[in-house]
This record gives sequence, C-alpha cells and structure tokens, in this order.
Amino acid sequence: MESLGTGLIVFGVLGFLVSLVALIVALIRKKKRKLWLMSFVGFLVLAIVGGSMLPTTEPEAKQPAEQEQQLPERLFSNLTITDVSISDGEITISGKTDLPNGATLMVGFDVWGRSGSDLYIGVGKKTTTSNGKFKTVLAIPQREEFKNGPYEVSVLFTPRGQSNEIIRVVGKDGEKLEGDLINDTGTFKTMKLVEEKDLQLTITPPSYTFQQPSEFPQGSAEHTLAEYVLAWKKQNWNKMASFAQKTWLSTRTDPAELLAAWYDFKTLKGFEITNVQEISNVTYDITFVVQYEAMTNQISRKQITARVIKETAAHTPSEQGQWGVNPVSAIREIDID
Repeated sequence: MESLGTGLIVFGVLGFLVSLVALIVALIRKKKRKLWLMSFVGFLVLAIVGGSMLPTTEPEAKQPAEQEQQLPERLFSNLTITDVSISDGEITISGKTDLPNGATLMVGFDVWGRSGSDLYIGVGKKTTTSNGKFKTVLAIPQREEFKNGPYEVSVLFTPRGQSNEIIRVVGKDGEKLEGDLINDTGTFKTMKLVEEKDLQLTITPPSYTFQQPSEFPQGSAEHTLAEYVLAWKKQNWNKMASFAQKTWLSTRTDPAELLAAWYDFKTLKGFEITNVQEISNVTYDITFVVQYEAMTNQISRKQITARVIKETAAHTPSEQGQWGVNPVSAIREIDID
C-alpha cells in the first residue's frame, strides 16, 4: 500500500509537469484559459488520490535481529549436600543449589531404610537458600532407633508454599525444574535429594518410670488401673476394655474400637500413680502421671485422675464386684510443665 501511494504521487507530479507544458503551449497558441483549467483540475485530482493512499502512521521500525530472538528460559536442576557434621547432639547439614535466593527447602534426618508404613521418627526443618547455598541445624532424636546407622539425609524443594517471587521464577507447578532429581507427580514437580550417610552418633534415650501391675495388691483398684494403662502401652484394646467399668461397657457396642480411637495415636512411655483417694468402699479416685508421644519426638506429660468403681454388673456397685476404670474420667488430662 505504501508503494502504491508513492507511485500515485509520482504520477501526480508527472501530471503537473504535463499540464505545465500544456499551459505553455496554450499561451503560445492563445488558448490558455481552457487548457490551464483542465491542467489544474487534473493536477488536483491526481494529488488528492495520491495523498489519500499514503499510510496514516509511520511504519514500525524493525527490531535488530538479536532483539527478535527470545532469550532461553532459566532451568533449575542442581541440589547437592556438601557437608554433614555432628556436635553436641545436633546435626548440621549444608549444601549448594542453583535455585533462586529465598527458595524454601525442607531438610530432613532419619534412620535409613525405614518404610513409608513405619511410624515416622525423623526430624525436619525448613531453611532458605542464599547465594546458592543452604544450611540448617537439627536436634538428633534421642531414641533407640537412632543408636545404629546408616542414616538418611534429605533435601526437598516444592513449588507449594513458596513466595510469589520464587513461584514467578520456577513456575507455579515447578515448570522450570529439570534433571534427575525431579519428581513429576502429574500435578506439580518437586526436586528431592536423598543420601545415605554413615555417622557416629551418641544416643542417650530418656528413661521413664512405668509402674507394673505386679507392684500393687491383686484385686486392688490400683492393680486394675495399672492393668488398664499397661494395655494402653501395648495397644491391646480388647484387654484394655476388659478392665473398664461394667456400666460404661454396657453403653458401648464396640468399646475396644472406641478406646483405640482415643489412644492409638499416643505412644505411652511412662506411668506413675501419685495419689489414691477413697470416695467409698466401692469407689476410688486415683491420680497418676503419664508421658506419651503424640507428635514425633515430642513428649507430653499429663496428670489424670481416673475413677475406679467396683461392680457386679452394670449400675450395680458392690464390694463383691470387680474393679473397673471409668474410661471417660481417664481421658481428662491436665498439662504438667
């Protein structure tokens, strides 16, 4: 279109020149008025047509060849553990990565070779990258399982939970992650490094007092409570139910299942009776202290007062009956600092 407009302008100029020549000839022949008018009109028509064909905006400047080429996207693939050291019951894990500054990593420490179905006993902590490096310090779990190696050290990066700036760089679903460390779940990509380490650890598991039923007279309220709590420790829910109060048992279709729901996530470590209060000859309130692990490597210390009642049948208290722990009273816990 631009070349067409230019051509018409040129044609208009030529038309003007032709008209000018015609005008000169007309003057010579004294027919100037008619021919001059014709020449002027012809010039105007050609000039208007040519001008209307001109582009209304300037053509875009062509970009230099190097600007037309898209720069390649940056991809991330590097995650390495450079040092693992032990000191004063702590493990320090350091490493390098090509992930951007401020990326959040989850660093973990566990016993090597445990299956996914095993109770998780490891420790982990979040850390952030800075200048291509990361470092974190973890407390080594003081438990029997950590007495013997080898051990597992892991580092995980996931796009989930990252800042908006990190997501912009690596992609909302980790689109810019690549390499052998990448796991594509089908929903989003993660980068994970897992290494086996032979380390020399000093493990000193804490000791807990755990009173056994044999420490109390057979047929006593304390003995029944000790049997009930020992069944909890062994996670034998049917046996635990056999030491529960008869009245409570009569209201439950599956008492063992209910006890499991209440207790199976609490790994019992310690048990000690601290006070016995006789309410009547068939009713005792027994206060005891327990330590259990409900969250990995975190021990809770609780005080509980359980009511223990002697019955021959449901709703029938009697000195000739059997002691039974009221489970509802035994789940009321008080935190101990």
